[in-house]
Amino acid sequence: MLLKPFLSIISVVASVVSLGDALTTCNPLTTSSCPANPALGGSIYETFNNGLGSYFSSLNRQGDLTTGNDGLSLTLAKRFDNPSIESNFYLMFGYVEVVLQAAPGKGIVSSFYLQSDDLDEIDIELFGGDEYEWQSNYFVKGNTNTYDRGGYHPFSPSPITNYHTYAIDWTSDQLSWIVDGQVIRTLTKDNPQGYPQSPMKIFAGIWAGGDPSNAEGTILWAGGITDYTQAPFTMHIKSIAAIDYSTGSQYSYSDTSGTWQSIHAENGEVNGRLSQGQSDARSLQNGGTFDSNVSLNQVNSVTASSTLNESTTSSSSSSESSLSSTSSAQPTTSSSSTTTTTSSSSSSSSSSSSSSETSIESSSSVNTATTPQQSSTSIASSSSLPSTEATTRESATTPETSTSSSETSVSSVVAASVSSASMSRFPIPFMNLISLMMVSIITTFTV
Repeated sequence: MLLKPFLSIISVVASVVSLGDALTTCNPLTTSSCPANPALGGSIYETFNNGLGSYFSSLNRQGDLTTGNDGLSLTLAKRFDNPSIESNFYLMFGYVEVVLQAAPGKGIVSSFYLQSDDLDEIDIELFGGDEYEWQSNYFVKGNTNTYDRGGYHPFSPSPITNYHTYAIDWTSDQLSWIVDGQVIRTLTKDNPQGYPQSPMKIFAGIWAGGDPSNAEGTILWAGGITDYTQAPFTMHIKSIAAIDYSTGSQYSYSDTSGTWQSIHAENGEVNGRLSQGQSDARSLQNGGTFDSNVSLNQVNSVTASSTLNESTTSSSSSSESSLSSTSSAQPTTSSSSTTTTTSSSSSSSSSSSSSSETSIESSSSVNTATTPQQSSTSIASSSSLPSTEATTRESATTPETSTSSSETSVSSVVAASVSSASMSRFPIPFMNLISLMMVSIITTFTV
């Protein structure tokens, strides 16, 4: 009976890494000089048949990215790999849907999540060593003072051997996690632990939470120590749909409150296309189509001046700029495939804490039909599965590349709250501190 509370605490510690390693260099809560966020301001659907396209970029991390007729595959082939992607745009409330097959492997985590510059976060975590359970989680302004935000949900059939459709429906009033059309969990804006409400990017990736160098709590949360002799581990993404509920060319923070009312939509309006966006989402959920109403020129012109990581090397002759979303929710296939290998790098940000958090469950089980399984012909993994924070959930990186800036979040760790990120980005002394904390917590729960 103590296992789930304990794992929730561990997930908090893991989340500290995720937040501490956030892919932002400027927190709008601490300064008014942060650059504006390029807005999607419409609806897109990407199948990754010809590359990452104009809407997504590879993060500079080790691992293999392969695109082709079956979509995108992210492969963790060796220790310290963490292939991940990020969107070149932000959503200010919206609907995001991904059709994916998680990676197998003990300690391997497949992550799909949204994250803002001020460290609001919405997570979907899948574990390679647990075929019948997944985790939903969220964070508000980097606050990790509590451990009970994460929710564990029964799952069948296996997300490792089957494709499933995962969705996040995020409005100014409530947030829902949806699997195969069923709402699994709902969080309302009056939640006492706070509510995510600032512009977010999309991230997806696979990482080894079970790397031996990680903190014991993170390894336990991820499902055990990873056996790299079983590599490669591959996560497959068939498609990603992104629907912005707001309009405009970019989103900026008018003050340091972090509230959605403080967000300014240039040449647009927050919630300015809520009705149209929800209509697009319903069409997608019902197997229909919607017109992509986002100009590639608009996205490219905004991202050109941003500080997004967009360095990828393609072995395919097809241009990534031609890789836009299809205008139909029914993907069309292409005969070409692209393989991208990225080198590792790490980026970190100090997290600020404000507003606390708590979760509200609307249901806890899912037994739904699956999307017809497709195997990726371009990935060597025999079971075709990968994992992340998921995604950028933060990878197990070599000790040489660990970031010392995470030491600044010791107070947050003491308050402890968990998500899903590798502890290896913390210095060894700091990891030892967390291990001692975990022993204390375990003792408290068992007494």
